[in-house]
Amino acid sequence: MRIKILLTGSSGYIASCFNSLYQSRFSIYCLDKKKPKFFNKIKKGKFIKCNLLDKKKLKEIFERIRPDLVIHLAAQSTVNEKIKWNDYYENNVKATKNILDIMKMFKIKNLIFSSTASVYKEKKNKILEIDKLKPNSKYGKSKLIAENLIRKYENINHIILRFFNVCSALRKPLIGEFHNPETHLLPVSITKLFNNQIIEIFGKDYKSKDGTCERDYIHIKDVCRAVTNSSMLLLKKSKNYTLNIGNGKTISNLDILRSLKKITKKNIKFRFVKKRKGDQPRLFCNTDKAKKIIDWNSKNSNLRKIILDEIFWNMYLKKKGIKRKLLNE
Repeated sequence: MRIKILLTGSSGYIASCFNSLYQSRFSIYCLDKKKPKFFNKIKKGKFIKCNLLDKKKLKEIFERIRPDLVIHLAAQSTVNEKIKWNDYYENNVKATKNILDIMKMFKIKNLIFSSTASVYKEKKNKILEIDKLKPNSKYGKSKLIAENLIRKYENINHIILRFFNVCSALRKPLIGEFHNPETHLLPVSITKLFNNQIIEIFGKDYKSKDGTCERDYIHIKDVCRAVTNSSMLLLKKSKNYTLNIGNGKTISNLDILRSLKKITKKNIKFRFVKKRKGDQPRLFCNTDKAKKIIDWNSKNSNLRKIILDEIFWNMYLKKKGIKRKLLNE
């Protein structure tokens, strides 16, 4: 009998990719308040529309499915100071508590939770899981509250995955990032480059190698494999872990533009604009613990492959006549 997984946030970026890669291996029930996008091929009868704040309906779903494992990827994940704290709290904390309460009610013991690098305090060197936590965004604060909440439920085994900068797209099946609006640097830069628009870089005087933000970019395929490896371990061992999921290398905003120019042979038009509140100069991680615990490392996260796969996805969207909406457009 196949393992039953309840996947929250199934219409989102990471969950869509995970489901597309592994729905033939697991029995995945896809839960989201939004209908799946056109490219997210969910098996018939496996999509359930539900708001995680609707505890009554959520209870009915758990009672009917009785999953072996919950992969909780649903979140308000946009880092934007204009978004009110209540939106982060409701979607990232209260929704998580609803899931935990119902898991406890039906004695469902296994949870994978997607957290973020945004929970960490700024650090010059590679971040370890034991390093100081000091989020400087509302998103990071809400995720840290949710992490601490999970640890209070003693009868629920969990693996908390702290994702760094998840990016790019899958080739087979063809699926990638599609936010509305799109705010992440890589898809925004590629979209603007092929539309002959000016790319905006936030800040040029950070304490980094070239004055721009440095991030740890991790390919979506590597992220999905981390979720799978964590799931399989949790079903075998009743233990709790918190793991960094990243590439372990820094890539600056200007590194991305230089690589784009080299790959596409196009002239890059860009300008520097004011820093965004909450952006840290550098975030990159040590992944030794993930290698040891879940036998995982990043296999697809060199910058050239990341960019080429994202370009391929962008070309597919254009071919289908689907326009990516960008912030402030």
